[in-house]
Amino acid sequence: MKAAFQTTLVILASLLPTVALAQADGWQPNGRGTSTWHVSPSEGTCNVSQAQNRARRAGIYRTDLVYRDDNVLTLRGLTQWGDRREITFGNIRGCPEVGFQDMQQSQPGRAPANQ
Repeated sequence: MKAAFQTTLVILASLLPTVALAQADGWQPNGRGTSTWHVSPSEGTCNVSQAQNRARRAGIYRTDLVYRDDNVLTLRGLTQWGDRREITFGNIRGCPEVGFQDMQQSQPGRAPANQ
């Protein structure tokens, strides 16, 4: 009985580091009462959840993926003032920001009325 308990204990102790690494992905608290979802990207690429977290840090919320290819990921969302913005990240490790664009379209000028 004692040998079976020791064997079980050794097996569980050897599996503990594996379980801890498996839980490294997922919900992670930011220390301010909220959490963000984080999943490690494939080696050398940027995944959507990582890009969304970086967009949120840049002040763009409620983002949706609008374009993705081998080079970039483009997300569209809203600022806290309700302005639409697009932000583009490089599809490489670390998701570097490539640029952003305001989506506010300028109002076309009125044509002069015939007199």
